[in-house]
Amino acid sequence: MKYGYRAVLICLFLGVSTMVSASNFIPANNPNIQYYGRWDTTDPLHVRHSWPGVYIVVEFTGTKIGVRIADNTSYYNVEIDGKLYPIFHGDVATEKDYILVEGLKDTTHSLRFSKRNFSFSQIAVFAGFILDDNAQLLPPPPRPERKMEFIGDSFTASEGNEAKELEMKWEDKFPVTNMDLGFAAVTAKHFGAEYHTVCRSGAGMVCDWQSDTSLTVPMLFDRTLMEANEPKWDFISWVPDVVVICLGLNDHSGLKGKDGEVPDEKSLVFRNGYHKFIKAIYRAYRTAKIVAVAAHTEWIQENVKQVVDEENAAGNKNIYFAKFGFYDNGYVANGHPSVETHKKIAEEIIKVIEAENLFSQNLIK
Repeated sequence: MKYGYRAVLICLFLGVSTMVSASNFIPANNPNIQYYGRWDTTDPLHVRHSWPGVYIVVEFTGTKIGVRIADNTSYYNVEIDGKLYPIFHGDVATEKDYILVEGLKDTTHSLRFSKRNFSFSQIAVFAGFILDDNAQLLPPPPRPERKMEFIGDSFTASEGNEAKELEMKWEDKFPVTNMDLGFAAVTAKHFGAEYHTVCRSGAGMVCDWQSDTSLTVPMLFDRTLMEANEPKWDFISWVPDVVVICLGLNDHSGLKGKDGEVPDEKSLVFRNGYHKFIKAIYRAYRTAKIVAVAAHTEWIQENVKQVVDEENAAGNKNIYFAKFGFYDNGYVANGHPSVETHKKIAEEIIKVIEAENLFSQNLIK
């Protein structure tokens, strides 16, 4: 990362990472706080998250809003009344109070507080909000009726999508990753849907990019926290109408031989793993429609299409195929889609969902 750009980002973060006096503290279990994504509420006063793309929506009164949080790894978008404010980034790993925005008109406001980036082995803790004296949280608007879940790898996690550099170190990607501008969020916004993301950089359907089969995305599917085997996610609590799977890039890297080709027997392992994961999704979400998305690699497109065709031939008519091509000059940060490329990927997924009228069908809630 160029030092000038990094210095500008640090200034922005410090502008919102100011310690405050919490005279009017609203705890995390307040019923007017809407949580989106997978959150661990085992301790309702200290809710935890580790998946990318989680977000909170609240309505509040007063001239300022702050957070009590334990997290110095994640970066968050702060959107108030539809306007983006400086990115928030905590400066210590332990619990601390920060001001997000102050100097607002003394009236009613909306806040969307969303995690931008992906990270490994980090669990963040949110304890609550800080408001003006005599200010309060108000009942939030109704949650969207439509629900979408996006399952994938670093592409789904929007890794480095706001970067300008073609090659970057891992942690330098954190501040220039913005899930809100990734294809998952763009697609969900198009349909007015709330969304969850279950995605991990480097992981695939049956192996990671280095051929390791010990940690795959299907293995993480039942987790509330990405890096923790417990607690398990309660699938009954939230059932998506549409599940979008975009996996195969890391499998292709991990399964191919020295000649750059994936042997037939390993392609079969990938397809069998895909079929097995589809069954797991239907055990969790009996009525969901699945969109199996294939990235630009020919091997991925051929094998994912074969999986969908085999599912359809076996009587499963609730799974659909989508794909996207390679976009010239559309990749940054070690081969990851730029913001513009994410828009193009979203367009391809949207085309299939609209063509098949997936949100117009009589889905059982």
